[in-house]
Amino acid sequence: MIDEPEIGPPSQSSSETEAITTPKRWLLPALICLASLFVFSYYARQHPYGTYTTETDFYQYYGPDAERIGAWQFPENPYQGPGYPAVLALVSKLTEGDLFSAGKWLSVLSAAMVGLLSFILFARLFGYWIGVGAQLTVLVVTELPIFAINPTTDIFFLVLCLASMVVFTSDRLAAQSRVALTAVVVGITYLTRYNGVFLFVTCLFGIVLLNVFERMWRARLGIAAVFVAVFLVTASPWLYANYKHNGSPFYNANYLNIATEFYPDLANESVFQDSTRRLAEMFHSFGDVFRHDPDRMLKHYPENLSDCLGKTITLNLVSQWVGWLAIAGFALALIERRSKSVTLVLTSIAFCLLLLALTHWEDRYYFYVGVMYSGLAAYACARVLRIVRERGWARHRAFVALPLILFAVMWSMAFSKSRRELTRFLGTHPTEIIAACDYLKSENVSGARIVARKPHLPAICNGQWVYFPQVESLDGLKVWLQDNQVDYIAFGIREQQARPQLSLLKNPATAPPWLKPVWVSEKPPFVLYKPQ
Repeated sequence: MIDEPEIGPPSQSSSETEAITTPKRWLLPALICLASLFVFSYYARQHPYGTYTTETDFYQYYGPDAERIGAWQFPENPYQGPGYPAVLALVSKLTEGDLFSAGKWLSVLSAAMVGLLSFILFARLFGYWIGVGAQLTVLVVTELPIFAINPTTDIFFLVLCLASMVVFTSDRLAAQSRVALTAVVVGITYLTRYNGVFLFVTCLFGIVLLNVFERMWRARLGIAAVFVAVFLVTASPWLYANYKHNGSPFYNANYLNIATEFYPDLANESVFQDSTRRLAEMFHSFGDVFRHDPDRMLKHYPENLSDCLGKTITLNLVSQWVGWLAIAGFALALIERRSKSVTLVLTSIAFCLLLLALTHWEDRYYFYVGVMYSGLAAYACARVLRIVRERGWARHRAFVALPLILFAVMWSMAFSKSRRELTRFLGTHPTEIIAACDYLKSENVSGARIVARKPHLPAICNGQWVYFPQVESLDGLKVWLQDNQVDYIAFGIREQQARPQLSLLKNPATAPPWLKPVWVSEKPPFVLYKPQ
């Protein structure tokens, strides 16, 4: 019988560490990283301005907050910390102040680094070729290529999450150094998005209960204290500023997102801004949300957790090939690879899911889970041949290719799906916004107060965004205008969807006389009105 090639998981030993630190072994992952950087850069050049989806957050929060931080003003995003806009402000120095380009290229670089860090993590856990497989699979996680060219927190946050795990599972640093450095990265991760707290819990679990450093109880508690202290020191400038400004170092408005999930009847079955703005009048803290109906929350939480777990496999987070193979890889890792590092990584998936089940589903929230699935799926592919041979089958030399064939099929399906999604995304640019902006520039308009459902037009045209009021009729809009001085009202696709009761405004011919249409687009439909 011929020897089996090293495509399955090698034993945990010093040779495994050597395998991924040998210069020749770094060549392939480095080439994949550079290739992904080139591909994402190519598509980034086809993305000159934001779409109506998650890039709304850039125009509403990240860009304006980067300007505020640059001017030493307090940021206004109540849902996330200042980490991303602070980095955005720094990177914009390289893009001549263009914040959109700064965010876009930051995401491109972060996406390439996500692949490389995935390689490091999974090569360390399961072996070199599984690390390569994880890197290749991560890069075609269905929506990751889209967010690789979006100026949003998602990919930057993901690279920080992976960096935390890579540092914490490294055996080349002393325990104290690993803990301190990990705490710094976790602190920055938390300041980028508050759900990074799952890493804080994961690391404490690893130090105290999993005992990754092989210490007695007193020493474990000492190491845990160091971790907590360094984390707090890293986050302390923001914690203090948040306390002075909002009355609590940990203040954030994510309780509104929780409320939309647990009380959909109060949110009109929606998770968007109209709902959170309405709920903000009812709830003012996480305690308010829980106390409103504790029984409903306790009952719905396990239902939502189960639903979200299923969606990580069946929706657009990963292809179903990757999802189901990841479940198999998870089970195999529990049975065969019960090292503390592997257990820690698997536990991090559980903590991430437990936290995210408090709010509604969006694929991008689960990118960390998608990365972990990619590595576990690659591990499952590599284990197929050994499992089959243990049963006395597939002894012929030709069956050595079986794991590679399985991986190729899985990767091809994932690549096809992610490519379709990226192509679709690039076709959703709101061209009417640029055309309307050109009109305003031709009229020498600057600093105008523009009513719109989305902030794109005022943001791109250096205007002031006024959120479209939640009025129930044209008469209600007229009354609102009497109390609020604005220069323009935009009515396009998004306004039609969010304010169907004002549908007469989509046609300038049926608009009331107190609104003068000054610019009109037919495809896509968009009317810019000036109040009279």
